[in-house]
Amino acid sequence: MTTSEIAKKLGISRGTVSRVLNNHPNVKPETRKRVLEALKELNYIPNETARSLVMQKEFHIAVIVFSQPAFFWAQVQSGVSTAQNDLASQGVIVDYFVTDMMKPEEQLELIRTLPQKGYDGIAVAPNNPQLLASEIDRLSSGGFPVVIINVEIPTANQLCYIGCDYIQSGILAGELFSRFLPNRSDLLVLTLKDSVYAIEQRITGFRKELSKHEHLNIKRIERFNRDGSRVYEVLLDLLKESPDFQGIYVSFDALVQTADAVQALKLDPAPVIVGYDLNENIFERLKNKYITATICHEPFNQGYFAVKILHRYLLKKVHPSSSLMYNKLEVVMASNAKYYMNETLQTELFVTGSPRDIL
Repeated sequence: MTTSEIAKKLGISRGTVSRVLNNHPNVKPETRKRVLEALKELNYIPNETARSLVMQKEFHIAVIVFSQPAFFWAQVQSGVSTAQNDLASQGVIVDYFVTDMMKPEEQLELIRTLPQKGYDGIAVAPNNPQLLASEIDRLSSGGFPVVIINVEIPTANQLCYIGCDYIQSGILAGELFSRFLPNRSDLLVLTLKDSVYAIEQRITGFRKELSKHEHLNIKRIERFNRDGSRVYEVLLDLLKESPDFQGIYVSFDALVQTADAVQALKLDPAPVIVGYDLNENIFERLKNKYITATICHEPFNQGYFAVKILHRYLLKKVHPSSSLMYNKLEVVMASNAKYYMNETLQTELFVTGSPRDIL
């Protein structure tokens, strides 16, 4: 059913139907009501590809992330590329920027320049949330849409957040330790020296869950640089002196170094090791049982839905159904890890499966 056919059915002009579809104010209320009722009755769905071609409209979107861990952002970029390919016929052009994790000011400088460079909206993974909050508020207040991915800024004026619920991911890690270690156990926690919102939220959730399990005790906390330097060396020395930790919680990107230190020392029994994310190196250590479990939170979806939501807003001014869109938390162990490493199957699921329904 086309707009011309609807107009003929109602005895009005095609332009009137078009004005109703585009929410133009210059339409009589009774006419608008008749058109809307007809659209609903006939289950009319606009052809967005045709509309974009007729309008000759392009949508320029910027996606901004930081550099580490590279394997994680590669999965986000895969989601961005898939969404861009889906929407290419509708005039969507996406540029992907990677800023230096050790230079958070790069993101602020980049974001400040994008509206003047012709971009219509941005998705950003904040390297330093506090540094970006005011600039994101300024852009949003001026009608420039901003989607935040991966690292939440709770106070920011944003279109929406797409990413992990980090407190819940810490709670899940604590629950895993309670199941893997049913007896009295001492835990070693690895975290960062710097104040990083996402990691602090994980630790908060982890402590919250451990408060329910009196048999689990955080015996020691070790803090490291954001780049994970010297994790392997420090753990070798620490575990030589104190090999009696029953569990090691890795709250940041240091799972491989942690597993390798335990393997090098041939600890028997080996401690339960739980951390986050998945790549080929983590996969190998899961199979070899040096990593007990890792928690994943759909990096592909973060990139994919960020572009989709920005396009829909730019095209129709439609807000997402929720300003907080938390990804699933998925526990991956040796027995199911191979399914998460099958990138073709994963892409098919993410692109054609139920997650699309939230749009």
